[in-house]
Amino acid sequence: MLIYCQVNGGSERLVFIQNEQNGIVRLQSFVHGKIYPEKNIQNYEFTLNQSENVLGIFQVDSTDSDLRVRLIKRGFLFDSKRECTNTNLGNTYSCKIEIPLLEKGRYCLAVYRNTDANETDFNLFVGIFGKGYVNIKAAANH
Repeated sequence: MLIYCQVNGGSERLVFIQNEQNGIVRLQSFVHGKIYPEKNIQNYEFTLNQSENVLGIFQVDSTDSDLRVRLIKRGFLFDSKRECTNTNLGNTYSCKIEIPLLEKGRYCLAVYRNTDANETDFNLFVGIFGKGYVNIKAAANH
């Protein structure tokens, strides 16, 4: 299955909560979403205008063992992609990507699955943490 982020008409805006304490940058976004049998992908976009010395965590939790998250960084000529690592936590599955030094750029998160199963609920967490600096712009709804 080809996984990509749609440029027009397919991405939702991520809303970040900022909490800075003791010189530590903390930006977090939480989304409770659904994947439907007729559409096995949900896209989210955001842009880091500046990023220095911050960690990025991208995680999806669900009862569906096939649910994954892919982080795509848009490039001038080529996009770079990162896949999540899946772990089983009892009757919940968690798929996580961790990037030690998150760079500035335009990003897309694709929550997807490869099968046409039933409707599935998921929780998406995005966290940006560190002692550095970040300037983030969430993409507007298209």
